Amino acid sequence: MMDQKVINYIVSNIEGLLSEHNIKDKESFLGDISSILCQFDTDIAIEVMNNFGDVGKNQALAIKVNYGY
Repeated sequence: MMDQKVINYIVSNIEGLLSEHNIKDKESFLGDISSILCQFDTDIAIEVMNNFGDVGKNQALAIKVNYGY
């Protein structure tokens, strides 16, 4: 079972980065973040990305395709 506390922590920090640094290219940024997260745990990366609307859901789908889910 995935640790929802970890997922929430990561989502919160990514939201903070997006806001604090006024990141305009959300798709590219989330792609970079998902690449990093996948090095640790692809399941958590997918769940994290699913919290960022359509752009995040597209990233989650890309992870699934790239990792053979």
